[in-house]
Amino acid sequence: MDKDILNEYGKILISDVRDRTIHSMDMMLSGKMNGVTAKRILEKVSSFSESQLESLKWLIPKIVDLSLHNMLVMIEENDEINVEISAGDVSNNIKEVSDGLPGELYTEDGWIMKYSNERYEEGI
Repeated sequence: MDKDILNEYGKILISDVRDRTIHSMDMMLSGKMNGVTAKRILEKVSSFSESQLESLKWLIPKIVDLSLHNMLVMIEENDEINVEISAGDVSNNIKEVSDGLPGELYTEDGWIMKYSNERYEEGI
């Protein structure tokens, strides 16, 4: 049951942070968002070749995944930070359930492969 609670946290993290961030960046790069940041990004990449844009799009999930990895390391390494997730009457601190929070992201059984709807290349 504890692992189910941990995986629920992973599912939320991947869908609400990873996928949403990658999708938003893709929308900005394609000109489908009109906010100030989106317009600035589009302006900055307007001179990019198709190959350069593809490289940038490849890089986006790498940056997002590294940020998630580092956030999970921070949670794990700092005793003053506790993240709990509840399911009914059961509540668990995620770092007490996991044997290594950053590792939960990766591999064929990791959160990214299980829960992400956005692009991912393992081990690259």
